Amino acid sequence: MSEQLKTALIRAGIGGLIVAGATFFTLASQGQSLKLAGIGAGASFFTYVVTRGGIEGAIDTQAAKAP
Repeated sequence: MSEQLKTALIRAGIGGLIVAGATFFTLASQGQSLKLAGIGAGASFFTYVVTRGGIEGAIDTQAAKAP
């Protein structure tokens, strides 16, 4: 695992927690069940980690390999 990918995954984890928290509390404040709010939070966390961590990390790793 390259340093660029590690950095992107750490940033994605932190950002994912923020997005998941915002999603959870938004859904909970609108009267949804905690189960539904948790599912929404999990989905938003996973989406953020995949896009920010996986894709950005892969792009940064490829860019670092280029001469």
